Amino acid sequence: MKASELLNSKNIKLNFDQSKDFDVKGLAYDSRKVKPGYIFFAIKGLKEDGNKFVSSAVSNGASLIITEEDLSADAEVLKVNEIRKKMALISGSYYDNPSEKIRLIGVTGTNGKTTTTYLIRAFLNDAGYRTGLIGTIDYETGSKKTDSSLTTPDSIELNMMLGEMVKSKMNFCAMEVSSIALSMDRVYGLNFDSAIFTNLTSEHLDFHHDMENYFEAKRKLFSNLSAESLAVSNSDDEYGKKILTDTAAQHFFYSISSESDLRATKQKVERKGLEFDLNYNGKVYRMKSGLTGRFNVYNILASISAALHYDIDIGSIQRSLLNFSEVSGRFNRINLPNGAIAVIDYSHTSDSLKNAIEAAREIVNEEKINARVITIFGCGGNKDRTKRPVMGNFATTLSDHSIITSDNPRFEDPVEIINEILKGITTGDNFEVVENREDAIKRGIEFSREGDILLICGKGHETYQEINGVRSHFDDKEIVEKYLQLAG
Repeated sequence: MKASELLNSKNIKLNFDQSKDFDVKGLAYDSRKVKPGYIFFAIKGLKEDGNKFVSSAVSNGASLIITEEDLSADAEVLKVNEIRKKMALISGSYYDNPSEKIRLIGVTGTNGKTTTTYLIRAFLNDAGYRTGLIGTIDYETGSKKTDSSLTTPDSIELNMMLGEMVKSKMNFCAMEVSSIALSMDRVYGLNFDSAIFTNLTSEHLDFHHDMENYFEAKRKLFSNLSAESLAVSNSDDEYGKKILTDTAAQHFFYSISSESDLRATKQKVERKGLEFDLNYNGKVYRMKSGLTGRFNVYNILASISAALHYDIDIGSIQRSLLNFSEVSGRFNRINLPNGAIAVIDYSHTSDSLKNAIEAAREIVNEEKINARVITIFGCGGNKDRTKRPVMGNFATTLSDHSIITSDNPRFEDPVEIINEILKGITTGDNFEVVENREDAIKRGIEFSREGDILLICGKGHETYQEINGVRSHFDDKEIVEKYLQLAG
């Protein structure tokens, strides 16, 4: 594609000197990825300013630099406003606007995005469709599956992946859409066929500063939907109805507590799984799943809402749900020799930690045995610090015993992170501090007894621990298996 054609395509209309025309070979915002014939977007990021790497991009063969700054270079320079939006639109055009050729389903919210997208994919695939996936754990674009680097990649990678899905003749893409991605225009210009809101609780306030900004970022996904699209929301959440107030899309609500289009009643939650009555269009259907935890009832409802919109019948959904395997790092259960179970969970926000502990508590109470909930958790470094004391409070007030440890301290002192967690604790002596995460898991296994639920929270599917900026292999599941026999 010629640069003049690309830069003057639909919704872009940039003033580019046609005498400087060239064949565009690729797009990049990382100068290290630039090759001859590339367009380089010099973007000010959260950590680095791309304008500092223009000379490197030119050395690697960039034919055009797009920037918001006044600068000169040994290549053509085009100054624009709102460069991230321009990059998103140019990326879409370069990859032949793939979001218009695939049904794109966006899932946003603080918690539940990953499980919801996996469920949607299962319901669609079992109904005979082919569904791509973009999210926290991995990216699946057809025959290609890669580990995730960002929950929602930047616009160049996004459009490239969607383009791969179109070439692979996929019908749908289920995509997690983060608030940071929405704020940074990573999904700008994409044509979402439907969008789902799960919930909103305190998270990423180091980036958004307050809950109102966080909410407004999430609302962007729905504000840009067309009248032909579907907007699905959790009416039990305090933001659930508000988030759809200015969308042109069709509204559809799901719930447990409030009246809605799709409601779960008569829930039964056990350590082996869950079941509930699904109330829809005046009829009741019994749903059963190997997933557990009340929070997963919400994830299932959100996913069913999307499936119903695409005319998948309830019988097919029931079968898919019954056969659905838990998602990696999401309330994964491991039986211990002493009759306790260890649960590996990604709960790294205050609300997801609360949900995980309450789910474990509900299971223990339902079984009416003298068992305990033991929670092992820490908080990540160089992230939202406001949640640390809140998580400390939730863990110690909701659990019988807590072991406070490290998560990914990154560039922070792990002891200082733990001290901030301790500031939120108001209980007596039902907790201990074991800074080394492996030792903490070992201690939890030794401390457990028959019937207990040992929650190991924060890392889930992650197979590394980051300390002083260095990532080393660390897998909570592997550590549990290493010390399994210590559960006497």
